[in-house]
Amino acid sequence: MKSVLTAIGNPMLNRKFTELEDYQVLTEDIRTDEELIEWMERVEQVDILFLCSNIIHNYAVDEFIRIIRKISKDTIIFFFKSENIESSVKEDDSLKIYNSLEFDLKFFEKIFQQIFRKKVKKYTSKTIAISGPSGIGKSTFSTFLAQNVEKGNMKTLLIDCDLEESQIRTILKIKKHLQNMENIKDAIINVNKNLDVICHLDFIFPNKNQIDFFRIQEMLNEFKEEYNLIIIDTSSKLENEFTKRIFYNCNKIVFLLEPNMLGVKKAQNMLEVFENDWKISNKKIKLILNKTNMYQISDSIFGELFPNIELIGKMKYLDSYNLKINKNIDKKEIKKEYEKIYKKI
Repeated sequence: MKSVLTAIGNPMLNRKFTELEDYQVLTEDIRTDEELIEWMERVEQVDILFLCSNIIHNYAVDEFIRIIRKISKDTIIFFFKSENIESSVKEDDSLKIYNSLEFDLKFFEKIFQQIFRKKVKKYTSKTIAISGPSGIGKSTFSTFLAQNVEKGNMKTLLIDCDLEESQIRTILKIKKHLQNMENIKDAIINVNKNLDVICHLDFIFPNKNQIDFFRIQEMLNEFKEEYNLIIIDTSSKLENEFTKRIFYNCNKIVFLLEPNMLGVKKAQNMLEVFENDWKISNKKIKLILNKTNMYQISDSIFGELFPNIELIGKMKYLDSYNLKINKNIDKKEIKKEYEKIYKKI
């Protein structure tokens, strides 16, 4: 599925794309240059951008397109140029220039097929953030997901970004104390053949209130070229700007909640912030019921409480978890559960 943004000052093309199954329209038609920059920085990937010169007011056209390309070098831009606009920008494989607005979807789809057929990536990388209320089991879930996906020959990186309640190094029994770290790559620890872990961000950012997200963003962009899958364990603290930025740069957010009324209330409060304050699309979030039991709330009630978010699985707390954490003994039932979950993400 290709992600689409339109910034042409006309909602017609945007509405047409929402009707197509193979394209995900990320938001309503954008009407200002500053709003477009904000959206490009916010989302992990924009495959196709429709841009009209009539929304560009704070920059020269050439400068604005350079800014967009710097934020997302792989985006294909369809640029509609007004007659009175002077620009030295030239058309290439990633920039198509038109002198009038065009709304013919069949025309664009043919061009898409030609362009994307030529674009081949080294890795099909996916970045998944794990979220949920405090105490729900995010670190355990993140670690077990990474361990079990790694066994399927996925080159995987697990990053512990929950600096308040960092648990991953304890679960994995990592005793290695890293010193003299000059950059984030120095914090990588190899755990298994295809699994690397970063769980010492607190040494790089000793002040939790002054985390340099742009260093993390550069890191993620580099790691997307090296790993098939990046799993990020995040904080449950809603005032954390750092976590919000991670969400913007992930493909999916797996949100864990406990299937009781207290767990539902905590989840609703957090998800309300994600949607209303942070502007995270519901399509990006996948729900998992964690620590399920015979007395949990029924599935039909979850459908009513979270009608716009997909529920992709339920996780029982099995004795096998303690066996794995305490004695490092694997059980097939855990592997099957996580393989099933990963296929639905």
